[in-house]
Amino acid sequence: MRTALQQNKGFDSLSDFFTLSDFAAVTGISKATAYRMADQGRIPCIRLGKRIILSKKHLKQWIDTEIGFGIQSITTEDIEDGETSKG
Repeated sequence: MRTALQQNKGFDSLSDFFTLSDFAAVTGISKATAYRMADQGRIPCIRLGKRIILSKKHLKQWIDTEIGFGIQSITTEDIEDGETSKG
């Protein structure tokens, strides 16, 4: 049986704290890959006994760090005006 989160696979559908299964469903990776990333310390998570819990707030910060803050969007108007970076 699929959970409501698995049916609506958006990041905004996550609760404040969620499981690796939820993380896998939202990102489209396998559960095995999610558990391997957690075991390797590649994603921010905490262990509560045998459970592994992720925080939505900390995951957002991790994603921002991984992607980088220097990324800027370019609009079609910028391209038409000959601009390739905002400043």
